[in-house]
Amino acid sequence: MLILLTRLNFFLLFISHTIASKHFNLSHFIYPKLSDSFHPQPSLFLTDVVKVISASEKWKHEEVSVSKVESEKVRYGYMKRYEIEFMFGDDKKDYLFSMMDKVKVWKRLFRGEEVREFEDLANGVSERSVVDVVRVEGPVELRVGGDDEMSLVMPWNTSHTGLKRILVGEDVTVEVKNAQEVSVFQTSNIGQQAEQNIVAHKEQCNLWFLPCLTCKPLLPVRISGSASVVAFRTRNPSEYITSNIISHDVVELLPDKCYSRHTHEKQQCPIESLRSRIRLLEKVLKGFLGDRTNHNASGAKLKAKIVASTAFRFQLELERNIRTNDTRWNTLAEWRTRPTVEHAWFEVLARIERKRLKPLAVKKIKPFVGVDSSAWSNLMANMSFTKLSSVLVAPEALTLDVNW
Repeated sequence: MLILLTRLNFFLLFISHTIASKHFNLSHFIYPKLSDSFHPQPSLFLTDVVKVISASEKWKHEEVSVSKVESEKVRYGYMKRYEIEFMFGDDKKDYLFSMMDKVKVWKRLFRGEEVREFEDLANGVSERSVVDVVRVEGPVELRVGGDDEMSLVMPWNTSHTGLKRILVGEDVTVEVKNAQEVSVFQTSNIGQQAEQNIVAHKEQCNLWFLPCLTCKPLLPVRISGSASVVAFRTRNPSEYITSNIISHDVVELLPDKCYSRHTHEKQQCPIESLRSRIRLLEKVLKGFLGDRTNHNASGAKLKAKIVASTAFRFQLELERNIRTNDTRWNTLAEWRTRPTVEHAWFEVLARIERKRLKPLAVKKIKPFVGVDSSAWSNLMANMSFTKLSSVLVAPEALTLDVNW
């Protein structure tokens, strides 16, 4: 009995002392394994950049780490990225081309006493990137999805807000501003669809009081982001545009007359900035594929889009541990000391995509040696060695061209 009381008093004293101690942490007793094994996942922001540099330098990217980013030299700028994809019916291959405009203005990413990380600032400016102006010619149908909406401004200060769809007739051009992405999907049988539509609505197209947009199918143009749209006449921009409010979020912009005589022709891409690029790539494909493009033309499809993109230009230093079997450093002379760690600087041009940097160009920066070399005879001239005071020279090797 005495032994039990003694053990009970010792246990109570231990509990009271532990609770009163300011270093007590209950999680160490409840979850001892969790606190020891938990490690946050490393960021993937610069992973693709490190992989590309490692491949060019013939390094193993697992052994390379980023040691420093020159924050004062980081610059960013907005640009348009064009993605054009050709698909053929019988040919199972898709041909994807990507092009980009040049950055017009480079801006400093870090200003003043910035303390935030490079990744946070880069993602912040990328979220604000938009496509400045995209000109689209009718007949088209502009669409937005999700929570996005469009605002419309027409001549004579007529405006609409909260729109999901805008039906644009022929001889009407719109300028889409501040969108994040503008895309179009086009098939080669647009002319056949138009002929079928004309037969079905032949009588209606001859009636002046019915909408004339039924005479020609509308090519859909999808817009991402809440954009503003400015509409005007293609030939006479200041003329009035007749509109028809179909519902609270759908507006129809009517042409002056029905252009049904053009429906048998192949409809060209309505986005002006994509048109010349598509023609150029079509010539490239014809030269590469030859007669196969004509053979598969009936089932050809085209996907094209303009995406707002943000480019970054910066310098970073990579660190790599040098192993004993490294082939590059095995060529050193035996008397030279082999380093254990290698540092190298690179200048990178990259764009951000899904919160990761995709490198566009990489250039290695050669190390700068701040010591000028000269022949020993030019330094000494006719001076005697006994007249020289003690000096400190650079650790680089010197060649003495003294005649003994």
